Amino acid sequence: MDAVSLATDRADWHTTTKRERPRAERRALYVAMRDGARIALDVHLPRLHGERLPTIVRSTRYYRGIALKQPFALLPIEWMLDSATRTRERMLAAGYAWVDVCARGSGASFGHRPSPWSPDEIADGREIIDWIVKQPWSNGRVGATGISYSGTATDFLVATGHPALLAAAPQFSLYDVYADVAFPGGIHLHFFTERWAAFNRALDRGRFDEAFELLIVEQAVAWRATPKRLAGLWNELTALATSRRGRAFLRWLMRRVARGVRRVDDDHDGRMLASAIASHADNFDVHQGALQLTHRDDVGISLDYPDRTIDAFSPHAHRREMESSNAAIYSFSGWSDAAYGHAAIKRFTTLDMPHKRLILGPWDHAGLHQVSPYSPASASAFDQPGELLRFFDAVLRDVEHGDPPVRYFTIGKESWRSASTWPPESVIEEPWFLCSERRLARTAGSNGTDEYRVDPNVGSGARSRYNSLFGMLPPVGYGDRAAIGKRLLVYRSEPLEEPLEVTGHPLVHIHLASSERDAHLFAYLEDERPDGRVEGVTDGQLRALHRALANGTPPYRSPAPYRSFERAHAQPLEPREPVELVFDLLPTSWLFQRGHRIRLALAGADSDHFIGLHPTPELAIFHGPSHPSRILLPVSR
Repeated sequence: MDAVSLATDRADWHTTTKRERPRAERRALYVAMRDGARIALDVHLPRLHGERLPTIVRSTRYYRGIALKQPFALLPIEWMLDSATRTRERMLAAGYAWVDVCARGSGASFGHRPSPWSPDEIADGREIIDWIVKQPWSNGRVGATGISYSGTATDFLVATGHPALLAAAPQFSLYDVYADVAFPGGIHLHFFTERWAAFNRALDRGRFDEAFELLIVEQAVAWRATPKRLAGLWNELTALATSRRGRAFLRWLMRRVARGVRRVDDDHDGRMLASAIASHADNFDVHQGALQLTHRDDVGISLDYPDRTIDAFSPHAHRREMESSNAAIYSFSGWSDAAYGHAAIKRFTTLDMPHKRLILGPWDHAGLHQVSPYSPASASAFDQPGELLRFFDAVLRDVEHGDPPVRYFTIGKESWRSASTWPPESVIEEPWFLCSERRLARTAGSNGTDEYRVDPNVGSGARSRYNSLFGMLPPVGYGDRAAIGKRLLVYRSEPLEEPLEVTGHPLVHIHLASSERDAHLFAYLEDERPDGRVEGVTDGQLRALHRALANGTPPYRSPAPYRSFERAHAQPLEPREPVELVFDLLPTSWLFQRGHRIRLALAGADSDHFIGLHPTPELAIFHGPSHPSRILLPVSR
């Protein structure tokens, strides 16, 4: 079924069904773990179910539920504060039980967080499944799902090997902590770790109002970066939201609407919740931990685990445990979902497990928006809860649908495709060479050099794939990149005589020299329309210090080259000496239309997201037969 449109076999593929509000009951309680730590759960059951049910479990460190104040508690606004609401309601309506968990050291649960996904938190997951299968409403069959942090928690539930866990759907989540989010290309994603740490600190103090303020300010900054049609009153409102007075108002407003994390039912006076929050006082700060690192194998990221590296809480390091489980895995992500599209692919291609599946849509983080310049910007109409229900029914209820292993969306064709493998078998590599006069051509030209003085202040804007990690209300969109291209080093093809579909992992080979002993290189694949508008297709980056490819067997399979990012493989540059940097851009499926140009834009900084180098280097880019700088495009034939 490679490259076959899904229109023939799934007429409802794009359609969100009308939301069903099930008749269900909720019970909030504590369950004691092996060390006495009490973990807060919400158990949701269909009313009058009268039979034992399969159960879906979701573990989160962002509160399993928010307690609203009156009269707001009477309004159906829970979905605005809880990303799992639509999926939970769909599963309950279909006759599943659902269990939400506040992860150890967060929300209403007791305990300390020495790191994300700590050994104790992982062990808790296994004990919670033990507890579930003993309940009178459980039929002993369990599935797990979740978005972002909860998606990674789902991976770790699989790694526990619990025999009752039969199906797992990690959504929009990392697979390799270092390469997928903390240090893409070996460069610290300062923007994310700093903001994520601040958000978590507010939650861990029980200050939902402060956490809400941080999120809304991020949304306001993103809205201000939208096209000019949103100028005027809207821009004044977003400017107010980011001001000191506006931020204070946001905190005041949320204190009037919400109490914070939901207490368990027996905690009538709130004393247990207050005690739980007090136990979170010394939780791990992910940003401070990241600041201690340059290499993957650096230790000291956590004071509680002084000898452990960042891989201690990375799912990719638990491959064998995951493969030993009974679970079927369905990996969800999108082309604009930070670097998590590649994470989903690595999970799918690496794990040697039966019944694994992969879906890659035209989505940003959490699949909130349809992201394509060929379709109106809008909330995603894709029925994610329905797709999850279809998967869990197949595994937990033995309702086989015969769906293909891989589904992906091609931007430009605006259609869904299916395949048996990733990349699809029809893909071949097609080289495009950097040439003199800033040209991109199918054949290498004469030898030449382009000098580029790195602009340390250039960035990729406030609505990039990485901004979407904070659940942006406006959709991801780099906008027209024609203007920013004047600050970058840009190579352009001639107008295409025929359409060209790129599906897979573009790979760049750039020969460069730096004036300093290190350099960052950011590469952007772009689509230039006949009217001059430039759309971002995909991008990637590499720190030259980490340019060495690793020997031996990599920990995961990917069409991209593998480098260890370990200290032993670090190679400082010799100033002015040419080297070759080889790295992948994030995967995509994109149709370049006839008459459009392919562009490759190079930069030495992204000040909006990644920590920069000091001093800023001057770069020389070499091209021609002696130093064939090029991009290899995965072309679908």
